[in-house]
Amino acid sequence: MVSAGGPEDFPAPLTTFVGRRREAAGVCARLEHNRLVTLTGAGGAGKSRLAIEVATSLASRYRDGARFVDLAGLGDPQLLAHAVAAGLDVQEQAGRSLPDVLAERLRDAAMLLVLDCCEHLVEAVAQLVLPLLSACRSLRVLATSRERLGIPGEALWLVTGLATPPAHVGGTEILEYDAVRLFADRAAAVEPGFAVTAANAAAVADICRKLDGLPLAVELAAARANALDPAQLSRWLDDRFRFLAWETRAPLRRHRTLDSVVESSYALLSDPEQILFERLSVFAGAFTLDAAEAVAADESGTADLGGLVLRLVDKSLVTVVPQQSPARYRLLGTLRAYGLARLRQRGGLASPSTQHAAYFQDLAEQAWERFRGPRQAVWLDRLKAEHDDLRAALEWLMTSHDVDGAVRLAGALASFWDLQGHYAEGRVWLERALDADHAAAAKGRVRALNGLGLLAVIQGDLERAWLSCSEAERLSRRDGDLPGLVCALQYLGFGALLLGNADAAAETLGESLAAALKTDEPWLMGWSYLFLAMVEVTRSDFAQAEHHGRTAFRLLCEAGEPKSIAWAELTLATASWGLGDVHEARCRTGEALRLFRKLDAAWGLAEVFQITAMLAVSQHHYEQSAALFGASDTARKKSGAALLSFYKGWRAAGIAKARTALGDRRFEAARDRGRQWSLDAAELATATELGTDPPLPPPVAPEPSGNRKARTVAPQQASLHKQGDYWALAHEGHVVHLKHTVGLGYLARLLAEPDREFLARELAAADRGPARGVPPAAREPAYPGAGDAGPALDARAKAAYRRRLRELAEELDEAERFHDTGRAEQARVELDAVTEQLAGAVGLGGRDRRAASDSERARLSVTKALKAAVKRISAHAPVLGLHLERSVRTGAYCSYAPDPATRIVWQ
Repeated sequence: MVSAGGPEDFPAPLTTFVGRRREAAGVCARLEHNRLVTLTGAGGAGKSRLAIEVATSLASRYRDGARFVDLAGLGDPQLLAHAVAAGLDVQEQAGRSLPDVLAERLRDAAMLLVLDCCEHLVEAVAQLVLPLLSACRSLRVLATSRERLGIPGEALWLVTGLATPPAHVGGTEILEYDAVRLFADRAAAVEPGFAVTAANAAAVADICRKLDGLPLAVELAAARANALDPAQLSRWLDDRFRFLAWETRAPLRRHRTLDSVVESSYALLSDPEQILFERLSVFAGAFTLDAAEAVAADESGTADLGGLVLRLVDKSLVTVVPQQSPARYRLLGTLRAYGLARLRQRGGLASPSTQHAAYFQDLAEQAWERFRGPRQAVWLDRLKAEHDDLRAALEWLMTSHDVDGAVRLAGALASFWDLQGHYAEGRVWLERALDADHAAAAKGRVRALNGLGLLAVIQGDLERAWLSCSEAERLSRRDGDLPGLVCALQYLGFGALLLGNADAAAETLGESLAAALKTDEPWLMGWSYLFLAMVEVTRSDFAQAEHHGRTAFRLLCEAGEPKSIAWAELTLATASWGLGDVHEARCRTGEALRLFRKLDAAWGLAEVFQITAMLAVSQHHYEQSAALFGASDTARKKSGAALLSFYKGWRAAGIAKARTALGDRRFEAARDRGRQWSLDAAELATATELGTDPPLPPPVAPEPSGNRKARTVAPQQASLHKQGDYWALAHEGHVVHLKHTVGLGYLARLLAEPDREFLARELAAADRGPARGVPPAAREPAYPGAGDAGPALDARAKAAYRRRLRELAEELDEAERFHDTGRAEQARVELDAVTEQLAGAVGLGGRDRRAASDSERARLSVTKALKAAVKRISAHAPVLGLHLERSVRTGAYCSYAPDPATRIVWQ
């Protein structure tokens, strides 16, 4: 029997442990069912620190405790058993092998053995651990390694980077993500007073994303916070090679820089694995096995390249992207930087980069051919998934002076940039490629010129569009390129229409139609008719507009392209409205909404919102129309598209009518509310106004107009009722119980009387009473009581609050260690409540926030409580959370004004 060991024998952490609560709990649970658990992951991911935390929390549950053996500094596999024996205080015995001695001494031990940093000793560790587990029934082993041990019974736990905020999350909300909290903690250690603020949040989030949330990388970056502000640091990280050399004073040289961490993993690869790893580094994003075979195979060919990729996955140098079919893989940013550096050092960058560009050029050409057909959405998703690599391919073609390739690739992507609303980016790439074609002789130049003209006209840059399409017209006539000529004339005619010259537009578009009829291509003919229909809309000849529109609709349905069909629907909706058929206009607009939503086409959705707003005016739904005008403004601004000039008059008339009906104040309030809607909320409001079904099903074959019927949408039902110390929240048949807080009480009063304005002071006064679980010293609020900490606390009260918070945090930690979910939930609820109360009384940095009056104190207190309540509800019912975020008004007066976009009826 070995002597018991515990956390006091583990390496003492020098910094706080940030995040990983769920991972730690998951590993603990895995050890309950598996006797060998291996934490795998890239170097710098935090495997060792997680193992220490897990072992520390579990040590008391094993009779003989937990032991930690660090193998990082061990270079000779022959000495592995000696290192483990030393860590277990087991002595050698003459005439017996050390593994046999270990097996005998551990036979009856109930122990958790942690073997840290096994990747360079994988085979030796496997040969030692397998017989130990076979002989010692109560032994548990937790290993950390960049590669699995590969023995029976092994359970793997992949340790990835810490959570990073998505691009759409901003402000101090990014502190909810572990990578950001780690950066803030380590930055504050070197730069006292550092904090994440609204001003630096975007840069901090960008830093964490660039570093894939890898703890070592984040800590190295944060260590420079005393010399560089976050914005500067983020720019520095664009030079990954310089960043790889940043150093820390780790005991082992191979742990001091990211370069040395990656180097130690790279050195363990076989020659074919090293070559493949380097060549895969040319991928800027996630890739499939097919792409890897096309790009990364060397000149002599690579046998079983798929098997090598899987070996790199096992060794944590390639990451599997979850929930992708077919499977996709990627290299973390730091690993990719290292691979590119190795390629450059050996002069091998050109070959894989050229193969990479050729592969993605071919992919873009295929997509361009199929973008005009019924599988547009499939190819759109494919190009979205490959967008990073398409950019990388373009950059390589430009830097390697392959002008033909750059012009062809950029031209092939124009339709993708149009559909995705990447107008500015697309124009930059197209202009760079076309400007590099000094002799104007590149293949595909006409297509690229037309693509540039299209993106420019959408953005309202009519001069640039005219120059580009005029050149495309000249080259097309010279070369006999009939499809290129049709597109050039279409965009020239559309530009003339936007300039207000309907006659010139009609003449040019008539010429485009004559050329299109010669091609016999439905897509080209359909768009010529569609542009002519827009001319007739501008002339207010709605009968002719409908005639051209129906012809266009038939031809575009024959081609099968969803985006074109959607624009045809929207143009026909405008014509129907002009003819007085509002029902038909609503049906057509609803169909356009469905198609644009499926494609996530921002510009098309902006125009749908606008047409729906104008239709709402005709139905005297003035408040909803004002909100939809606001939503249209926001969507158009985000897309970067210009306002179509032939809609300006109608739009102005609709806005004037709604403003007159509502008055300036109500109109502006409604429009501002619409401007703040998310895209999903705006789509839901539009569907509700049009009488179509959210959440918008996938596209189906268009129905004849006579078969379409307007449909109504029933509102969703919800309720919030008090049941003892809990509130029962019910929605669509699901019920959750939330521990009582004053915020939920305030919210229930608002929901009971929609549109009634309550004084914040009135709400607070109605809920006075002692708070449960709050220290007595803190129950002396100046105002308003009711479980609210009040506007200011003295030192004694603050100390009592913080002491209780520490107690609750310790209780929660203990409950999670022992998987006591009931106790953990109770601690978590009280922790949230006490934190909420303390936050209501204490300002930033621990300074007291003193309000000028009882009313101001009530406003601050009630606002905090209501926002916290809505946030809690959002965690359990996101639909209700979104509705309440849009509907609950806070301030000196509080109210619940139901948001029409998220139709919820509270019982």
